[in-house]
Amino acid sequence: MRFTINLATKTYLDYRKINQACVAGLIILAILLVWNVTRISWNLGDLRRTVAENTNLEARLSARPPGVSEKDYSRTMNRIHFYNGIIERKAYNWLELLDQLENVTPAGVALVSMVPDKKDGGLKIEGRTKNFDMLKNYLGNLESSKRFTNVLLLSHHDLAIGEKTRGVQFTLSCRAVMQ
Repeated sequence: MRFTINLATKTYLDYRKINQACVAGLIILAILLVWNVTRISWNLGDLRRTVAENTNLEARLSARPPGVSEKDYSRTMNRIHFYNGIIERKAYNWLELLDQLENVTPAGVALVSMVPDKKDGGLKIEGRTKNFDMLKNYLGNLESSKRFTNVLLLSHHDLAIGEKTRGVQFTLSCRAVMQ
């Protein structure tokens, strides 16, 4: 057997080729950097131009048109806001909300009033039950339902209707998730 490997020799690397490869990589990275900086500055210029156009259009649309008196313009804008409010109220699906409430309300719980809060989209519910355990059951149903979130018991107190009839009156708030 003849071995041609000399274990005493040192391996030599061609540092010139390694340096050339590193320089080529740095040149490619520098070109990519210049390209990205150019692209970003181009996009920022487009963004500034678009914002200026948007501001100009909003100013033109918010001002009253020429030839229309201030009184007529304000009256028309008030009517537009009024009708938009009507459309917004009509768009809310009350039947779906009542159906959701009916599905989670157990027997023995009477809902007295339901008041929507326009500011945060919440719902305030007042009702009566025979005892506090039924109220806990109702709160559990609301919390476990995917249709209601942020269920909070605001107040409750015992209610005496007659000599033998007792109950619990409660007020709670929640947010209905419409689908």
